[in-house]
Amino acid sequence: MSERRVVAAAVVVVIVAGCAQAGSGTAGGSRPGRDETWSTRVDWPFSLGVRGRDAVVPISRNQVVALHAATGRERWRTDVNQVTHYEPALDGRTVLVSADDRFVALERASGALRWEAPVGEHAGGGVLTRVGSERIALVTTERGFVAALDGRTGQAMWSAQLPGDIWAAPAADATATAGAVLWTGAEGEKVNRLRVFDLATGAVWWESVVEAGASAPVIHDGLVVLGEGNGNFAARVVGRDVASGVERWSVPVPASFESGVTPGAAGGDVVVSDHFGTITLLDADAGRARWRTTIREPILDTRVLLGPRSVVVRTYGGKVVVLDRSSGRVIRRVDPGGFPVGIGAGAGRLIFAVRLARPDRVEAVAMP
Repeated sequence: MSERRVVAAAVVVVIVAGCAQAGSGTAGGSRPGRDETWSTRVDWPFSLGVRGRDAVVPISRNQVVALHAATGRERWRTDVNQVTHYEPALDGRTVLVSADDRFVALERASGALRWEAPVGEHAGGGVLTRVGSERIALVTTERGFVAALDGRTGQAMWSAQLPGDIWAAPAADATATAGAVLWTGAEGEKVNRLRVFDLATGAVWWESVVEAGASAPVIHDGLVVLGEGNGNFAARVVGRDVASGVERWSVPVPASFESGVTPGAAGGDVVVSDHFGTITLLDADAGRARWRTTIREPILDTRVLLGPRSVVVRTYGGKVVVLDRSSGRVIRRVDPGGFPVGIGAGAGRLIFAVRLARPDRVEAVAMP
């Protein structure tokens, strides 16, 4: 049986269990103390972006809400028509959100509108980065459009139309001045393509064919890393030189990946999760697996978080799972009584947004 059929069966089971769980309105997991734990009600959150003191949440009322990461107190609320489910990007001054046919930049301090940049249709994921001293927003659409926007004005510095669709989050690295996108080929093709390019000009450095069951890419310490698999239990994590595309290492893993999964990278570590919930931490320099843990829940859409001592993922069944970074041991499973639509870390806290809950909310607990 192919991986795709196994995943489909697992998802059906998880959906049934998740609906029953959401209806119960119960929340599991211990709470460490009032000083570090908070819960703020928000109506039907779409996603979550966290950086430093701010947790930013697009919600169904065509609004974007910023909460103080240490207290949960609302800092500002701004109307953004047709805001999407894509994760907001934050840097020191800006919040970037995706909104149907455009990207919207807001002042991080106040939520005031800075600029809007039209991108045609189906705005997708974006990331804030730099080239030298210049701020850049690297943005994509689901229909294969990629552009670098001036971070101050929203004006396009360059753009490209790929002959396919983009479902994975883009990656960017200011040190390497490189960006990367994973895109599907023309209709009927059963492969993806990974394109790496110059952030300042859009000039293509290299492009590689990637198996269909691939994760989003991450750029870290001179490497572009992603998981890829053929959907029939032949899979690996691959590290390629960011400048040349030369394969530095390849580590076999049990199963394929989903484009909604964005690997985590920090220090010398890269962490990936396949779609069956096997999480692997690798030494990025040596291309060696340090540990591998199977949590036995499908993982189809998560940003893998790396804290100083922990690794965090969200599962398709509605759990937030925390693992020990040094050993891979599961140290906590948070059941929020709903479906977590985003996770992040800020102000020493693990923060997650939950819908299909009673009530829908953003919640914080101490970061293990």
